[in-house]
Amino acid sequence: MFDKHIHRDEFRLRVLLTNKCNKDCHFCLNDFLPKKPSLYMNPFFHLDCLRAYGQFMRSIREASIVTFSGGEPGLHPMLNLFLAHARHHCDVVKVVTNGLALDPKFCKFVDCWHVGVIDKDARVIDFLQYSKDITAQIVVTEQESTRSLIDLIDYYHKAGLKIKLFTDFYSSHQDQLVKRVNQLADMFVDRILTRFTGKQENRGKVCKGCTKRCVTLKALWVFPDGSSSACPQGMCELYDHDSWDETVEIAYKAHLYK
Repeated sequence: MFDKHIHRDEFRLRVLLTNKCNKDCHFCLNDFLPKKPSLYMNPFFHLDCLRAYGQFMRSIREASIVTFSGGEPGLHPMLNLFLAHARHHCDVVKVVTNGLALDPKFCKFVDCWHVGVIDKDARVIDFLQYSKDITAQIVVTEQESTRSLIDLIDYYHKAGLKIKLFTDFYSSHQDQLVKRVNQLADMFVDRILTRFTGKQENRGKVCKGCTKRCVTLKALWVFPDGSSSACPQGMCELYDHDSWDETVEIAYKAHLYK
């Protein structure tokens, strides 16, 4: 099952709270973010985006889904404030983290956690006592053996976590990696949601003429410096509008097929 098909008609809000991370994974999907200087989103200027997005989604009678990531969102000193506002304005709140943001005090705000894992981490499994909706995100690279990947999948699945596989976004051997993910998905068909790199089927007007490989869904992306765009990789211009209400609506229309 491919989650890009499951979520193809959703319009999300993606908030990248910082470009800073306490790890340096060579396969990081957010390597398009500049790492220096370190940036942290200012909540006093950008919290209203959550209100505007939630209000717009209610107006079109669709679920509002906001995802906080980075960099590593657990490094933001005011993560609690962002999550509290998201909980108030949006239907579903997600956090993508390397594990640093897994804090019980945030569970009252967060519906689900997506945790990037590169090894067996008991702290991630222990967090199940606070939240039952945790997905282990595993990037399949050229370095790991199939045996080590199977062991990692078994480790988190037996503990009760959902599993999501990605291919290494920056590898020049995509076809080989896709075959590996296919093999693993066939072996563990009952426990894995997979997402491959490649053009998304939900690409709208904003993606016309773009040939860049992409793993993104339809969304308004808000970056650590507070700028925003319908594209996370700088392939279209940044928005510069007077209000978040206007920005959200324009980003939504940019993703429509016609």
